[in-house]
Formats: sequence, C-alpha cells, structure tokens
Amino acid sequence: MTNSLPLRPNVCMLIVNSSDLLFLGERAGSPNVWQFPQGGVEEDCSLEETVLRELHEELGADQRYFKIIKKLRSEHSYEWQTPPAYAKDRFRGQIQSFWLVRFTGSDDQIDLNRYDPEFMKFKWCNSKQILELAEPIRLTGYMQPLREYEDYLLLKNEDFSSEIE
Repeated sequence: MTNSLPLRPNVCMLIVNSSDLLFLGERAGSPNVWQFPQGGVEEDCSLEETVLRELHEELGADQRYFKIIKKLRSEHSYEWQTPPAYAKDRFRGQIQSFWLVRFTGSDDQIDLNRYDPEFMKFKWCNSKQILELAEPIRLTGYMQPLREYEDYLLLKNEDFSSEIE
C-alpha cells in the first residue's frame, strides 16, 4: 500500500567559510554522526527565511553573518522508516532543497549551545573530508550538491587573465 501523505519541505545548507571549506556538525547526542545543517519549512515562511532561521538556530550565530549565495539545482527526497512525532499522520518523509551559504563571521561567533543544541561539535571540511565523515545514509543526498559546490569553486577561482593576450 502506498503512503499518500505528502513530503515535508526541508532545506539543507552547505555553509562555506572564508577558506572555502564547508561546515559539518556532529549531531548532539549522536557521536560520529556528522551532517550539514537542515530544517523543515514552516507554512508561513519562504525557503530563504527558513535557511536563515535554521542557520541562526543551529549555529547560534546572528543571521547577519550568513549570506545566501544561491539555491542549488539538487533536490533529495526520502521517506522515514519511522516518522518522528511531529510528522506522524502529516508527512511520510522529506524533500530537501540545497542552499549554498557564505558564513562571513569568525568561528568564535558560532555558539552551538545558544539554543536547543542540534550539534555538539563542528569542523570545516573540504569535499573529500565530507565524503569520509558524513553519516553514510545522508551521502546519497549530498553527492549532487557537493558536485555543484565543486563547480562553484572552479568558477569562482577560474583565472581569466591567462586568456588575455
């Protein structure tokens, strides 16, 4: 029997710092479970508002330190084996959109304990480290956004001066 409940809209953020490394957080209460920040979209909020709200809540840094670079083309849908309490009889899973966001602050402006902690630690990683550390079940959804991030870095760092003669 097919579950006819809808998928819950969700945003997942690839946060890049001034060194072009990505934020990866270790889930509170789950040692060695590393992931990107993410969160559900509330009915009265835009996707962009949700991105900034979730980053503020999960990283504890003021919203002014986050600048949305772009919404990535990638999406990832999944169904829960056991829905969380908030989703019971409302959603069967989530559909994630991915966002590339620049963090303009410094590490000391990140306070993982400012609100109800979602992460107990964080680190800045390159794509290879993300592939090694991220929770395996999440990697399926992370592969295409990571490719888009790598493309962004190539375009950002491309040196056009060599083409000028």
